[in-house]
Amino acid sequence: MAVNLVHRVRVPHAAGPEPRPAVVLVHGWLGNEKVMSVFERLLPPGVVTLSPRAPVQMRPDSYGWFVGLDNDAGVADGLAQLRAFVEALPAAYPVDPARITLVGFSQGGAMSAALALSAPSLVRALGLLAGFVPAQAQAWATPGKLAGKPVFIAHGVADDTVPIDKARAAQVLLSGTGALVEYHEYPVGHKLNTAGMHDLQAWLAENAG
Repeated sequence: MAVNLVHRVRVPHAAGPEPRPAVVLVHGWLGNEKVMSVFERLLPPGVVTLSPRAPVQMRPDSYGWFVGLDNDAGVADGLAQLRAFVEALPAAYPVDPARITLVGFSQGGAMSAALALSAPSLVRALGLLAGFVPAQAQAWATPGKLAGKPVFIAHGVADDTVPIDKARAAQVLLSGTGALVEYHEYPVGHKLNTAGMHDLQAWLAENAG
């Protein structure tokens, strides 16, 4: 199965058993496959890192997973593209299909949460950074759907792009699926601060290796 999206990949050369755990870094609105590289230094040793480029081009070097929160067809297509990307990874790289963690920022977090809820067998753990659960995916958050799966939610209380209420709602919704939710709020806007980076690194060390 061919990998469907342009992407950045880092396969560490350190000796170790294969296939390896992988972390898929999913960028947000108007990002690209390079912008999530800041999180690569937080990953445990030996983890394969992949960053797909979203399929909808908005301007040169700027992409999105969908346009408009009420665009059901766009959300469905973005989700299908991300799912196909994740499904193709074990055939293309030394990736263990049972150890794939998604870490998404903003709209990328929305897509990551939607993939975890629609196809939980593809996702070992989920990181939701300044993100939300899209309305189209909320009905999939049934009891037991993500039972025992680690979820990390980090959000700024001053976020005026994705309001903090969206993160608090995601905490309640995902906890109701049986996920093991670790929730953090920080005194920042639409970003992750130093404390958030440290918390994410500790969570990844425990859950993504």
